[in-house]
Amino acid sequence: MLAGETDLATVRKTLKFIGKEVLYVRLTQEEKNQVSDIEYTYHRQGIKTSGNEIGRIALNVLLADYKAHGEHSILAKILTELHT
Repeated sequence: MLAGETDLATVRKTLKFIGKEVLYVRLTQEEKNQVSDIEYTYHRQGIKTSGNEIGRIALNVLLADYKAHGEHSILAKILTELHT
């Protein structure tokens, strides 16, 4: 399940719960800039978002894809490429 295939209602419902667990992710400057650009773009449209919210959306989409497709998911494919 990727992009348009993701069950958006499920991801939206998941994000309604405030996360209390911490997962630190080290980003490159370019990755951080891209997230900041997305935040800025949505703020200009009157939609308040954050790097945390964007990260949680990305993680939940990735997890949904993995749950739906297992070894054929984007996560599994990338991990296989990284470690072979």
